[in-house]
Amino acid sequence: MNFITIFLIIIINFIIQSTILPSLRILGVAPNTGLIIIVLISLLRGKTVGSIVGILIGLLQDIIFSTVIGVNGIIYFFIAYIIGMNEEKLAKDNILIPILLSFFATMFYHLLYYLFMFFLGHSINFYAFFKKIVLLEMLYNGLLSILFYKLFNEIFVVPSIRFGKK
Repeated sequence: MNFITIFLIIIINFIIQSTILPSLRILGVAPNTGLIIIVLISLLRGKTVGSIVGILIGLLQDIIFSTVIGVNGIIYFFIAYIIGMNEEKLAKDNILIPILLSFFATMFYHLLYYLFMFFLGHSINFYAFFKKIVLLEMLYNGLLSILFYKLFNEIFVVPSIRFGKK
């Protein structure tokens, strides 16, 4: 059941990211819902599931949207693996955790993407790019992670029965 659910999430995200999200740009910046999904699945399911989802979403984005295939897949894999490694240490019931993880994952993603593109011979003015796009995308992803977290918490977290006082 989880495999089918995750597969459907990947496909639905891809459809939404390629059709609806480009029209929801704020100051020319669209959210990276693929990155948010990778962060949350890694947080809720661990490094193995998160890493596989990261590679799949990254390669799908690379094949359809990018001129260089594999860069997003590698970056998403590392982000998912790092978050998944620390999954047991993070409080999953604290809403600030997914916000901060999405915030820093977005920054880390853009830093790694810039490095990959730099070494592949593509020139990007990093300061202008960071100032105009990355900061806004960090905020956008952080805020959207709240909605995604509530949804994913309903899908992936099994409620536990607690006895005693609240």
